[in-house]
Amino acid sequence: MKLTVLAAAISIVFAPPAYAADSMTPAAVVDAFGAALKAGDAAALEQLLAPDVYIAESGGAERSFAEYAGHHMPADIAFSKAVATTVKDRRVFENGSLATVVSEAVSKGTWRDKPVHSRLMETMTLQKTGDDWRIVHIHWSSAKIEEHGDH
Repeated sequence: MKLTVLAAAISIVFAPPAYAADSMTPAAVVDAFGAALKAGDAAALEQLLAPDVYIAESGGAERSFAEYAGHHMPADIAFSKAVATTVKDRRVFENGSLATVVSEAVSKGTWRDKPVHSRLMETMTLQKTGDDWRIVHIHWSSAKIEEHGDH
């Protein structure tokens, strides 16, 4: 449950569904990833993630797009459609052919008949080949927000 909530929630994006990673900035690729999750576009997700993407969360890992697609991706898509997520802060660290995009967000809504109010952190590492940025690593973490605040 925690994996599903985090993975889908933090990548919610407010960008048009232009998923081709060519000539996009690293932040735009992260936005496109979130938009593809929300749209349920598995083909776009495959374009944005490297075949050997390493996704780490809650002490576990998925070591390829195929593994992610066969395990958590369907639930991440469903969650992203069901729960509203707002990005509160995003930082981009770019150097040559590598970039890291760190996002902090809040998700609030209902998932599987249970209330969700979570603080989310996402770190994505992207690698540039030619003009294209692809996501090679994702690390997600989340924590429930107590009633007294969102920090």
